[in-house]
Amino acid sequence: MNIITQDFLQSTKILDIHQEVKGVEEVMEFLTSPDVVNRMLVASDMGLPALTPIVQELENRFDDTSNFPVCVMGSNKNAVARQNIGRMIKHIMKYFGYLPVDGGLSERARIPVSAGSKYFSTCAVYESCCKAKFKMKIDVVPV
Repeated sequence: MNIITQDFLQSTKILDIHQEVKGVEEVMEFLTSPDVVNRMLVASDMGLPALTPIVQELENRFDDTSNFPVCVMGSNKNAVARQNIGRMIKHIMKYFGYLPVDGGLSERARIPVSAGSKYFSTCAVYESCCKAKFKMKIDVVPV
């Protein structure tokens, strides 16, 4: 388990559908993977909601068979699960020196239709504005 996930789990009471932390840890491990963080940072630098480049993968991975479903399941709209994803993203982005743009949810926060989201319609837009605890490092290596 990485440092960001450990810190989040220690600072939250969010639980999965089994009232355990396993599903929360699984989502955090996905969201803190270098590839996913990089895509969220790039989207933010482009002025897009952080979820834009990862939303389809997130929805597919955390479907109705997962420990932390973000999809609509019958009468359970799972809105709280999706709001908790936003809390997780906020926690992660802060480690990289990004905070939500002031002004709350606006049209800028609408996830573009081209992202192909089925369950998320909005997400905060982040901007680089404070001291980071981590930085993204990308290497090119021979194959």
